[in-house]
Amino acid sequence: MGRTNLSSYMEVKRRLLEIFRTERFPDNKLPSEEKLAKRLGISLVTLREGLLMLALEGYITKRHGVGNFVHPSVLDPANRQDQGFSFADTFRQNGREPGMKMLYLGMEPADEHAAGRLNVPPGAWLQRNETLYTADGEPGVFTISLLPAAIIKRPFRPEENNWYVHESMWDHCGRHLAHSLNDYRAVPAGEKEAELFRLPGGTPLLYCEQLFYDLQDQPVLLNYHYFHPQNYGMRILQNWDIESGR
Repeated sequence: MGRTNLSSYMEVKRRLLEIFRTERFPDNKLPSEEKLAKRLGISLVTLREGLLMLALEGYITKRHGVGNFVHPSVLDPANRQDQGFSFADTFRQNGREPGMKMLYLGMEPADEHAAGRLNVPPGAWLQRNETLYTADGEPGVFTISLLPAAIIKRPFRPEENNWYVHESMWDHCGRHLAHSLNDYRAVPAGEKEAELFRLPGGTPLLYCEQLFYDLQDQPVLLNYHYFHPQNYGMRILQNWDIESGR
């Protein structure tokens, strides 16, 4: 982002989004960049950096030689799952009260799959956390979390209910999370999932294997998520303009 620091960008982003949410533009085309920069009292370079990041996040589309177009359909926070988003946010957006119950805390040796994903030797000790997330008291998501015991600086405790994984990893391991890679597929409910979800064994479930990396690009947390077919649903923004490369 050139010479613009993060705090400057966040302020530009906040001010631009405030304009987008409170004003309407013919055909959703924004005023010229010169006019926007003058209105905000910032340089044209700073504005363009901010607009570029908003385009990458899907708020606007930039068309060379044509202009910038805002997308009101994605301004509603309910349509976005940005950094810090949690299952609690999804439940609330669906009009349901979130809850969390820690089912298990313990240590176990890494099997070959977990060892390979977390880049530790097979048999290395892993912290295993099992959590049931609920919506209006009904089971919504069952999560198994695995992380190398060697990186833990403060033990996990059953009474700690931290919805936000990035806060939990910093609090317990002193690691800043950078991103995750999420693999989704359908799986049949096993004995444990069927019991927790009160569903017949073999019921198709949406499953996600989620691997988090820290700022040094080291894998530090492996999550297995099982989603109840009736009690959990989500809406995800796909920035098609960026994806298509057009």
